[in-house]
Amino acid sequence: MMPILFFDIETEANPEALDFMPEPTAPGNYKDPEKIAAYIAEKKAEQASSAALDADYGKIIAVSMQVGIDADPEVFLTGDPLCETEADILRHFWNAFQICQGRSCGYNIIGFDLPYLLRRSFDLGIQVPVFPVLAKYRTEPTIDLMGIFYNWGTAKGLKWICKRYGIKNDLPDLDGSQVASMDRETLRAYAKNDVKLVVELYKRMRGVYFL
Repeated sequence: MMPILFFDIETEANPEALDFMPEPTAPGNYKDPEKIAAYIAEKKAEQASSAALDADYGKIIAVSMQVGIDADPEVFLTGDPLCETEADILRHFWNAFQICQGRSCGYNIIGFDLPYLLRRSFDLGIQVPVFPVLAKYRTEPTIDLMGIFYNWGTAKGLKWICKRYGIKNDLPDLDGSQVASMDRETLRAYAKNDVKLVVELYKRMRGVYFL
């Protein structure tokens, strides 16, 4: 059987795409120009803060990968010698994905990571050598731990599960909302830790939720 590609992506707002976001308007009962301007500025800030989670307005700044359950994670950040651009990150990811013939594992990768990778590849003209299987209610070849654990219903986050079920998190004070403000080494450590948590959760779930 092919090895599993364990992975996770980190994203941030894409300044080149923010102009495509809808222009907010103040409620009709706002008459004061200063209040209208303040309202619009606040809504624009909210849009920008949520842009990282939308592949139409965001971009990938890091991908952490581990090929096989006993390997060491690798982290690629934009600006690294081998990954100067987001396109380079995408090529590295799809190369690893091809090596594993699409057999992959992560947390919410059917709902978030893989669709995001596909849309960013579409935007940047990156060819996908092996098309990911995005079908729900399956455990192969795409092992989406969130979907499986919660039977494709309402779910909790990866860090919560790890805390609840005793999986050690080496960086408990960091979360995805802080990614945009992290320095490079903190981001590298955070991305690496996310993949380690995915692998440990996979180990705990194996034998209960899948073979």
